[in-house]
Amino acid sequence: GSLLRRLECGAAADRPQASGTPRAAIRRLMGARVLYLSYEENEPEYTTKLDLAAAPIAVHAALARFALEYASATNGSLQAASLQLHKEDGSVLGSDALLPCGLPSGTDLFVSCAARPQEKMPSSMSVFAKEGSAIAASQAKAGEHSYYYSVGKNRGRPADAPAAPPLPPPVQVATVATKLAETTIATYSVLDDGPKVKVHIPLAGATALAAGAISCTFRDRSFDLRVTTEKQLLRLHVPILLEEVTQETCFVKVRSGKLVLTLVKRDPAKSWYELRKTKGVGDTEFMKIVPDSGEAILFSL
Repeated sequence: GSLLRRLECGAAADRPQASGTPRAAIRRLMGARVLYLSYEENEPEYTTKLDLAAAPIAVHAALARFALEYASATNGSLQAASLQLHKEDGSVLGSDALLPCGLPSGTDLFVSCAARPQEKMPSSMSVFAKEGSAIAASQAKAGEHSYYYSVGKNRGRPADAPAAPPLPPPVQVATVATKLAETTIATYSVLDDGPKVKVHIPLAGATALAAGAISCTFRDRSFDLRVTTEKQLLRLHVPILLEEVTQETCFVKVRSGKLVLTLVKRDPAKSWYELRKTKGVGDTEFMKIVPDSGEAILFSL
């Protein structure tokens, strides 16, 4: 899913870079630098980051690159020509549009397969009528221009063919669950609490959620929180955290009116001034980080 960052960490969010310029000022001057492209229509799902630091890139070129990376990482197959890129609200970006298209850095975009147009039945479909009849003679002489061209088609059966047996009444064998609409959790706060980092997520009615409604997949440097309610699927997905965590000991707790997601630092000495890792000026290590990498540990309650 996509992620709008709101950190309540005071002035630490604008900590200076090596050049002495605050992080927020650099982003305003340089615009969007990194976008996240995700494919979630079918298994295997896949997320990659698109670095636009060097130059903008056309949507069709970004999709072609995504298809190659998807095949290499998952052994799956996507046809680049049939892919389209859309934002969280469902609006599709034109294939010739230049990314980042004015989108802020860190925006999640979604890759999907374009719907194929319904195939039309060929106009030369055979037409049947009783042999020797005037209708058959007209059809044989004038073909599709015959006045009686559509008479006697009988859905592709000869006119004298026996009637098809009636279909049995439908029997319900299973109920297919309706897919809930997915909504990104856009409001949360982060607290650096020594060896741990706590993410506070406001959620009305949190204590009334059904068992199993909350699940979170923790990895070396990412997490994917999903909360299933009666009307929607709430999601907070961070593919690259600021630092690495010990995923086996991370967890989620339910409190009155909120959820508290706790990340256990792999290096307790490192301070967390934001939740998501972004590319800073002169940062040569950022492109080496693979989103959602490492062993997945599923936590649910």
